Amino acid sequence: MPSHMSIPKSDLKREALNIGLQGSGFILLSFTVLTYTDTFKTAISFLTVSFITWIYVLTLCYRRLSLNYDTETRLSFGRLGVGNRITLLRGLLIAATAGFLGSSPSSLSVFALFLPAVLYTTAAIGDALDGYVARITKQTTQLGKELDNELDALGLLIAPLLAILWDKLHVSYMSVSLAFYIFRIGIYIRKRLGLRICPLPASSFRRRLAGYQMGLVATALWAPIPAELTQPIGFLLMAPLLCRFILDWLYVSDRISDA
Repeated sequence: MPSHMSIPKSDLKREALNIGLQGSGFILLSFTVLTYTDTFKTAISFLTVSFITWIYVLTLCYRRLSLNYDTETRLSFGRLGVGNRITLLRGLLIAATAGFLGSSPSSLSVFALFLPAVLYTTAAIGDALDGYVARITKQTTQLGKELDNELDALGLLIAPLLAILWDKLHVSYMSVSLAFYIFRIGIYIRKRLGLRICPLPASSFRRRLAGYQMGLVATALWAPIPAELTQPIGFLLMAPLLCRFILDWLYVSDRISDA
């Protein structure tokens, strides 16, 4: 049974550390494989960017370990749980996807060319899985909620940037990637100024919009899918998401009463 605690237990910290080491092992293994399938420059670029991104993901988690409590009962868990582990796995896959940001598709082997698509597609599927698993295992936590939001935003920053660099999405799609961070900066500024902030209510439509973006970006990363298809769809899906962010901002900043 979960028990209340104000700070993370040492075994929770050790669990996070073990996950970090296991993820680092996966990155090192992928680096080793790339040294055989591709150039050393590609492999070392992958290792550097992936590892830095993975450290960032772990930092997001570690700073929130005290939030590993039930969202309804406020009782804390001494273990991360399967749902949060899946969320961190998504973070690892996103970090590995980031490893290809410094590579040109023309310089990659067939293995490396398809790897980012496999990694991010799996991460996108995991986005639907982690919350479901948390619910059926009865360990829905504030940590999982916040980490899920952070990794959704990180994935929709890294994967679209890669798709843009590989000419599969138009550069304007970066507005989708930056919207979350601009929104959060706006909230921070309002807090500093002492202005009113209205809590944003949950929205299934908002989640669906984010899911559509993940699906588009995952599709765009697959080499056989032509840019002539992915770029127009990108414009089509970009508009409603940006409109949703504008409406959410108007609600949060107390300018409208219905989000």
